[in-house]
Amino acid sequence: MKRDNIEFLVGWLDALRRDDRDAVMAALAPDLVWQGIRPEFVCASAEVVGGSWLDRRHNFGELDALELIGAERHAILHAYGGDITDIEGIPLPDGIYNVFAIDDGRATRIDDFNERAQAFAAAGLSS
Repeated sequence: MKRDNIEFLVGWLDALRRDDRDAVMAALAPDLVWQGIRPEFVCASAEVVGGSWLDRRHNFGELDALELIGAERHAILHAYGGDITDIEGIPLPDGIYNVFAIDDGRATRIDDFNERAQAFAAAGLSS
């Protein structure tokens, strides 16, 4: 299951890289919620979330690395380095952690964290 969830993220990131809107949206549950680092940073629906990730990809600057971490019902996307230093004044000393909840091959929720331990706990992993 962990491997499946990592492979889900690999495929989804590839769809983002190719600007394949249909593939990006197909991987997201219609009622997906994306909770950002701050409580007011929330997006609901696959259309809004997928569109935001597609748009953000073009606005991001440099990054040094991506790390993909598998869990039983989750996968963590950890992006760090380069221009990834803060979000709206919230420091990202170790980059950003996006925790994807995955059910039946689709993302059902994404939660953002700026600390590894919090992201691991959200995914049911020990850090």
